[in-house]
Amino acid sequence: MKNLPVLFIPGTLCTPEVFGSQIRELELLTSRVTVVQFALEDSISRMADTAIDLISPQSGAALIGFSMGGMVAMEIVRKAPELVLKLALLNTNFHADLPERKPARMTHLNLARSEGMESVIRQFYLEHYLAQQTTSASRLIIDMATEMGANCFEAQIKALSNRQDSSTTLSAINCPTLIVGAEQDELCPPSAQLQMHRLINNSELLMLENCGHFSMLEKPCELNKALRNWYL
Repeated sequence: MKNLPVLFIPGTLCTPEVFGSQIRELELLTSRVTVVQFALEDSISRMADTAIDLISPQSGAALIGFSMGGMVAMEIVRKAPELVLKLALLNTNFHADLPERKPARMTHLNLARSEGMESVIRQFYLEHYLAQQTTSASRLIIDMATEMGANCFEAQIKALSNRQDSSTTLSAINCPTLIVGAEQDELCPPSAQLQMHRLINNSELLMLENCGHFSMLEKPCELNKALRNWYL
């Protein structure tokens, strides 16, 4: 699968910048690197359709999905398994959303509309995103959320709230699969990655130490090495 196209799929309120280091690493191996950018798609299924439109049926692709993007990657596997030749699931989980999360999500959305995205990210998310708070990582996360805006936030909240369980999909995966988790990931904890590893036959599991949810920002060297080996 020499020069297999790579498609990065970002997480909630993320722009392609979240994968900056990983894009540069894989561009050393292939010129065919793309990042899907979501706008106002309000379901995981619609997001998957947006991503599928970027995949050539003649070549297929290696998918790299982070958090919500991992859920989208699972949906692509469900809809068009023949397009997925390699799969990397970063800091994600396969469960349906918990109904009790909806009130907090709506509170965050209302605050985003009244006070702005930066206020919401600082008050409710940053402490759960990073194991070690750094200015550069925090600034990037805030800037991405601000760029995406409250309307995108609303659409993605709806998508996450209505997502389905993907355990059956994972059990049917047979392409080379890398699962990445982090010991301090509060949003998609190690237990989720361990379950995914058990469900996907012959998958590889990397658990990063001293790392939170945004592994590509906190542990870029370790993640890049793993992605390079997975791609090759």
